[in-house]
Amino acid sequence: MKIAVLVSVCAIILSFSQEQPILEIEISNVRNHNGKVLISVCARPEEHPYKPFRTYELRKDSLCDGKLRKVIVDLQPGSYTIALLDDENGSGEMEYNRLGIPLEGFAFSNNVRPFLSCPDYDRCLVTIKPGTNRIHLTVRYKN
Repeated sequence: MKIAVLVSVCAIILSFSQEQPILEIEISNVRNHNGKVLISVCARPEEHPYKPFRTYELRKDSLCDGKLRKVIVDLQPGSYTIALLDDENGSGEMEYNRLGIPLEGFAFSNNVRPFLSCPDYDRCLVTIKPGTNRIHLTVRYKN
């Protein structure tokens, strides 16, 4: 009887741990070790991309051949947009030149390329399911 209860409890614990989404973000084309990388996650159109509900900071200590990796384990299953800023000067926000052209690197989920403004929320949506989810972001620089 005790073994049956123990097995049942273990099965329940394992089922919960398998349901939690894991988001693995592969980042490429980071040009240097200066500053930090900021990853913003938005769950609603009004958050995208300037008012995210969650932001993660990634130090560039592990940068190798322009590549970094970030694992996020505190999201629920659902649809999100992901925006990345290569904050080379550590200011916490994108720097622009006089013409409004970004001076620092950026990326959006689905590797959507912006044209004259931030890309549309729907084009950047990714679905995070229970288990391991992988996305790749290629950092773009305008200068």
